[in-house]
Amino acid sequence: MGQRKTTPANREKIIQAASRLIRERGIDNTTLADIAVAAGISKGTLYYYYSTKGDLIFDIADRHMNNLTDRIFRWLESSGTAVPPRRVFRMVMDTVMHSRSRGQMHVYLIQEALTENPSLRRRFVEEYKRWRSMIEQGLQRVYGESGEYATMARVLLATIDGLILQRLLGVEQLPTDEIAEYFEVAGNASVSH
Repeated sequence: MGQRKTTPANREKIIQAASRLIRERGIDNTTLADIAVAAGISKGTLYYYYSTKGDLIFDIADRHMNNLTDRIFRWLESSGTAVPPRRVFRMVMDTVMHSRSRGQMHVYLIQEALTENPSLRRRFVEEYKRWRSMIEQGLQRVYGESGEYATMARVLLATIDGLILQRLLGVEQLPTDEIAEYFEVAGNASVSH
């Protein structure tokens, strides 16, 4: 019997093919079979890596979130401490909300986690903890170590989720400048207490 070959290259082919198909067709119109064909692998090989579409999409979203986080932290490091907090918040919101397909994947995953996939729900709970921690670290870089940022990180994360939903629904132009200003004021208040 042949042994399945698991390689980072196969995983990368799967992720790249799935990302492209989801952008082109949408999540609901992309099947694991479609992804296997696009990646040039058998369905069995694809199932060896990902038993559900939700797990695959979670990895795509997780990779994307890590890339965004790295981009934001690199920007913060290259900008130094002279960047006004409002500009940082605006950059974060614009970066996270830029891609429509990313927002659709995020909403799809939340729906899957809430309705059909308890393991995906557990992964989301862990990822939200990690994302909040990253936001807290970012807030410390912007405002310094003296503030209490746990609550602000939760509110900022919930705000971003809500803004993604509103953008996907086609709510009027979202006032990201005003929202960034609000978080700047809240952060300044957190540091002064």
